[in-house]
Amino acid sequence: MTNLTPTGLRVTWYGHAAFKLEGSGHRVILDPYRSPDSGGYEPIDDSADVVVVSHENDRYHSHLGQIRPPFTVLRGLEFPPDGVEFGGVRFHAQRVFESPARRPEEAVTILDFTLGGVRVLFLGDLGHPLEPDQLAGLRGCDLALVPAGGPPTLALEDLRDLLVELKPRHVVPMHYLTPRINLKLQPLDVFLSLVRPLGWPIRHANGPSLIVPAPETNATSSTPPEIHILTHLR
Repeated sequence: MTNLTPTGLRVTWYGHAAFKLEGSGHRVILDPYRSPDSGGYEPIDDSADVVVVSHENDRYHSHLGQIRPPFTVLRGLEFPPDGVEFGGVRFHAQRVFESPARRPEEAVTILDFTLGGVRVLFLGDLGHPLEPDQLAGLRGCDLALVPAGGPPTLALEDLRDLLVELKPRHVVPMHYLTPRINLKLQPLDVFLSLVRPLGWPIRHANGPSLIVPAPETNATSSTPPEIHILTHLR
């Protein structure tokens, strides 16, 4: 591993809810899907130092067989309250549910960690609004990776309201309808139509990757979140 100097974060979207994050000398893959069972997304076939899965769903969120070994696996549902450390990076998981019914068998997690000096919030398969005590420690993150396809995950109006509360600097939508996913989800335009009236900038990366700079020490900002649209790598 290299040093942990905060220099920013490279974010690459494979497709669906799968990302590769590179910063602090680490390569982190989140929620890898299984190809071709998840639809038309191609196998991830990439290397990582650590793979973090928000919950157990081998088809869409936790398949390890198409990632090049060796790598360490961290499972959000198994995290202790104070999180898990890997190479100087502490990953936190908060248990939530995949639908408003909040049935025990629908337990999933949202992930919270800082990499490359950038605080990341990964909402995974969150399916309901968060309670005030859950929101308290999540406001002001630098980057939010959010499910933007509506039910079975969070209703899009609720997602909009959650982002208003969280006030992230950057937002990357995921988990929405594309020609390569075999789930009944909403297309991205539905989510975008809800946030456009808020005046938030919508930026198209014209590729699968985005560089998120680390904020300056003690920096505060009243600027609105920026929505970044990535194209899937796979």
